[in-house]
Amino acid sequence: MSGGLDRLPLTASQTTVWLAQQADPENPIHAAAECLDIQGPVDLRLLQIAVRRAVADTDAFRVRFEADSEGPWQVIEQLRDWPLPVVDLRGALDPWPEALAQMEADLRRPADLMRTPLFNFAVFVLADDRSLLYVRAHHIVMDGFGFALFLKRVGEIYTAIELGQDCPPSSLGSLRHLIEDDLRYRSSERFTRDREYWLEQLSPLPAVATLAGKSGPVAHSFLRTSGQVPPPLADQLHGLARRARCSLPTVAMATMALYVQRATDAHDVVLEVVVAGRQGSVARAVPGMVTNAPPLRVEVDPGMTTGEFLRHTAARARGLMQHQRYPSAYLVHDLGIADSGLVTEPPAINIMGYTPNLHFGRHPVKVHNLSNGAVEDLTVNVYDRSDGSLRIDFNANPNLYGAEDNATHHREFTSLLHALAETDPEQPVAAVQPSSRSAIFSCADA
Repeated sequence: MSGGLDRLPLTASQTTVWLAQQADPENPIHAAAECLDIQGPVDLRLLQIAVRRAVADTDAFRVRFEADSEGPWQVIEQLRDWPLPVVDLRGALDPWPEALAQMEADLRRPADLMRTPLFNFAVFVLADDRSLLYVRAHHIVMDGFGFALFLKRVGEIYTAIELGQDCPPSSLGSLRHLIEDDLRYRSSERFTRDREYWLEQLSPLPAVATLAGKSGPVAHSFLRTSGQVPPPLADQLHGLARRARCSLPTVAMATMALYVQRATDAHDVVLEVVVAGRQGSVARAVPGMVTNAPPLRVEVDPGMTTGEFLRHTAARARGLMQHQRYPSAYLVHDLGIADSGLVTEPPAINIMGYTPNLHFGRHPVKVHNLSNGAVEDLTVNVYDRSDGSLRIDFNANPNLYGAEDNATHHREFTSLLHALAETDPEQPVAAVQPSSRSAIFSCADA
């Protein structure tokens, strides 16, 4: 006990972030951040009320971390008053870049895990009919799925107040229940079965191929190249998934595996797949940090048809999703490579299809991701929006890639994705060849 409050353990995912931050306390990379572009004349007073009430409903934003001889732990407490500044940029020559510069400056500030709050929010007024809500939190308290739950709650409160209605009761679950669920899993038969599955999948362990051809420490920043997929191509990709009897995430994972194979000549490709790690009804209602990044092992046989390759990837992805809760950090120890110096992080892919279709009252909201946390090698983020649009970001570790390298990989990956979309599933996968006209992705919108 501490101050009469319950000490709560960390989830397995929180522990991974804790250890990474302790290894480099001044590194600000462990932050998740979103920018909500509110398209309409927002009521700033109501917005402040909605954000503060949503924070009060979210246990994870009210935790304090401490550590002693037993390790790290956390306490949920009443949060003292915290700032929510409103920055008026209506007089700026170009308000969007000015707001973005201020948000990026905030992301460069390291966090002290022993102090609260581990978040920072701000409102930027760009015009009478356009405002930005900036939300940033340390990854130890919030993952992408949790952010989506929180932002949905903000919109729900704002809309109710604007309509003159009572604030609806929160449907967000308790952080205590999330932690109890995590502990139950780690002492369950399912945990044991999941461990056995991964040991079977990764034995023998293939060499990890990376596009950089080397490993290196996590940097204090990351490089990003973004592109918006044109709607006709997004439709083609969905059509290919239907014809091959798989899903759009499978198409994206298969394309990444094929891209790594062609770039490295490694036919046994390992990727990390970022997953929500929220099997079960309890976890799906609680904002917090339980995300995981299990390995996806794909065997790229040029003799396969494109359809066979997609179905092979889909089968491996189904196995991954069925066993997604087993902490990927444990596998380093399970496979006996924790102290061997042979740990190389593979490229990762993160497919986000859970961003809510947000409205603040009558105003539509467009969500821009600013950071997903640490980038160990290279991470491909695919945003499958509820309106049918697709955006692809390449986040790269600058200790391993230069800005031009990252831009080249983004361009060539998206060209390969376009070529795959146009390929008949009965054609050999070796016949999937990008052409110059396939590099038609536009710059990410601002």
